[in-house]
Amino acid sequence: MQLRLGLLCLGNEQMIQRVNFIEKTPYAISYRNMLIFAGIVCVICLLANGLFVLRNTYLKSKIASTNKEIQVLTIQKEKTLAAMQIAQTKNVGSVTSLASLFVKMPAWSSVLSEMSKRMPKQVWFDNIRSSNIGDLSDRRKLEMSGKSVSHASIAQLVNSLEESEYFQNTVLVKSQRGADGYSFIINSETLFPKAEW
Repeated sequence: MQLRLGLLCLGNEQMIQRVNFIEKTPYAISYRNMLIFAGIVCVICLLANGLFVLRNTYLKSKIASTNKEIQVLTIQKEKTLAAMQIAQTKNVGSVTSLASLFVKMPAWSSVLSEMSKRMPKQVWFDNIRSSNIGDLSDRRKLEMSGKSVSHASIAQLVNSLEESEYFQNTVLVKSQRGADGYSFIINSETLFPKAEW
């Protein structure tokens, strides 16, 4: 770009400078400019290609190391599973005997909850005894003794226990009037629901 610089001097007046920023000729495409542009494009392409090659090599090495880790973890998993299977086969006998204890154990919480729902407010228990009925694991004999304010409350208790699905053969064995109300003894058979452990 060529610039014209003009200085004007007018008598004793100060000098005024003028600068012209207008180009004399438009940008010309020459072989030199084309070579510089082509060189810059080639350098950029080489750098991009180098980055892709480096990234590809890094990812291949990362995949190889990950595959080795997977193989090691697979071997460890197989060893652990084999050890667990051996331990399970050894403990089958003890687990079976322990499970049989829980299966034979009655679910008292359901029976007592049902009993408290059906019990009139004027009745309270002094004693509840339980005994086996032969080899039946889901049935037990209950002997309930307690006191009541009225004879009608005892009859209501016997009737409501007989209506429940947990109790069968409910019978009033003894009822006696005392100074503080009526004392009673009731016998019943209890059916336990199957416990889910």
